[in-house]
Amino acid sequence: MLTLRYSSGKVLLVATLASFIPQILLMLLSGSVSDKKHRKLVIILSDGLSAIIALLLAFSYSDTLFLMIALALRSAFSGLQTPAVDSAVPFFVEDSKLEKANGLKALLSSIVTLLSPIAAGVLLPAAGLTALLLLDAASALFAILLLLPLQVPEYSVEKNDEKREMFSLLKEKRMRNIFLFHGISLFLVAPGATLTPLLVAQAFSSSASSLSFSEAAYSLGMVIGGLLIALRGSRNSVADIIISLVFYALMMILISISPYFILYLCCNMVIGMISPRYTAAMASEVQRRTDGSRMGRSMALFSAIGTSAVPLGMMLFAPLADSVGVENVFTVAGLALLCFILVCRKLLEDKS
Repeated sequence: MLTLRYSSGKVLLVATLASFIPQILLMLLSGSVSDKKHRKLVIILSDGLSAIIALLLAFSYSDTLFLMIALALRSAFSGLQTPAVDSAVPFFVEDSKLEKANGLKALLSSIVTLLSPIAAGVLLPAAGLTALLLLDAASALFAILLLLPLQVPEYSVEKNDEKREMFSLLKEKRMRNIFLFHGISLFLVAPGATLTPLLVAQAFSSSASSLSFSEAAYSLGMVIGGLLIALRGSRNSVADIIISLVFYALMMILISISPYFILYLCCNMVIGMISPRYTAAMASEVQRRTDGSRMGRSMALFSAIGTSAVPLGMMLFAPLADSVGVENVFTVAGLALLCFILVCRKLLEDKS
């Protein structure tokens, strides 16, 4: 809506920051709160507040300032909820089924990502933005009703336990290593995650249909990848992480030299298939290395790194794409990722 109203890069930058910064900050707070026997309350509260904001927006979306404030608040509520939900997963499934559970979560997220723009495109002309926002509020309230009877296990934590400190996790080598590996990996995959529309426009076609095909290929790949990991699971999450990143790097390099749009679409779909497998495997590995009393803080750090690493990568790769060409950026990032895996895979494999 802001794009259609202003067609301004500055407005979109402010909107992006409003959607990005509060989420990261609140993630870190949510991790600590979730470990103090309030995990279920955090999830319900964030959904309830999101529903209230949607209701207010339904009748005030013409006010740009309020839109920006609402974006920031919705971002904050998402930051509260994400670590609480992720940290609850290990309490409901066996250790051997963590990949399947996280894969199912990734699958559902992929389906929502794929169908939401389609549903909005169909419903917006027919019912209007107010109806869509009311539907959004109703879905949040429905989620709360589903959660109310559910018993979410909690761990009691001693009041003066120093392990309650958010960043105490980083004092442990096995946790510090995996978070470092996760952050650098996502930093290097930033071009494949965000610069594909620019590559399509410059190397193939800037038509709306070409960009739509590109997004559809990636989204379809995510659904297929999420479905595969949800059905089959994994026997070795560390191997899954490494293999996923190797394929991601190879696909970025192949995209950069692809002379045919159909080949590009196939590579982009493979990247989409890889993404949920990497996310599910990495989340499962972090969960296995964390004791239950610190699960909230561990998943908060995991989510904060995942949310910030790609935008930070874009601060390097986006300007670089303008100066040396987007295809060259894909090649450099792909080669850098392969070198990183080769040299630093021990960070991931060391569980001591």
